Amino acid sequence: MILESKQALVFAATGAIASGVARTFAREGAHVWLSGRNGAALEELAGSIRAAGGVAHFEVVDATNQTDVDEYVARVAEQASRIDVVFNGIGGRPADLGYPEPVARLSLEQFMLPLQHILGSTYLTARAAGMQMMRQGGGSIITLSATLTGMTAPNMANITATCGAIEALTRSLAGEFGPAGVRVNCVRGSAMPETRTIQETFAGQTEILGAPAPILPPPLGRPITVAETAATAAFLASDLASGMTGQVVTVCAGQFVG
Repeated sequence: MILESKQALVFAATGAIASGVARTFAREGAHVWLSGRNGAALEELAGSIRAAGGVAHFEVVDATNQTDVDEYVARVAEQASRIDVVFNGIGGRPADLGYPEPVARLSLEQFMLPLQHILGSTYLTARAAGMQMMRQGGGSIITLSATLTGMTAPNMANITATCGAIEALTRSLAGEFGPAGVRVNCVRGSAMPETRTIQETFAGQTEILGAPAPILPPPLGRPITVAETAATAAFLASDLASGMTGQVVTVCAGQFVG
């Protein structure tokens, strides 16, 4: 098991990707600390991880609130003695975050929604965990982006800008935290049709464009899965990736290169 006995925080843990990451971390031997805003869903996720033989703790935490995040990270660090890994899978329903939407109808307030919610939370959680990791002399921070950053996708200006900012933030934090032995990397995934976010995004694009957008199959002939994204996050969290920091690792079945 590549994460045996590591203490791993997963923020916004009940989302499709983050819950997959949490299960994969636990299966690889990590003690997972789950947080989110839905206590019942967290309890169910923790129960399923424990039923499969894993170790899971859970607590209701608002990952967009600095006080909540800072206090939670401090509590976990005290209880677990260290924090080895942090992953933030925060997202939101596309309609709530203002996409897809043509820029002609996209106000500045709507444009800023995912930047404030997703990028802001990513910064808060990486900052809090990173400072703890610097004090202890090491750790792995994993951020989450999407292949929108390498596309000319219409009607997606605000979420594309958010993903680009997350990747830039990842590189900057890698430079700042690196001298203390803390690695910061990003998983950039392509569309995973099993997730509600992608289903609702495609439906919104079809409504705007009047027809489904044509999508060429990737070289592997299929889209990626949440499990494949989670496995990449587990690799980056592990000592197998000890020489990697400041990297944006694309998981896309070969659809994008470079």
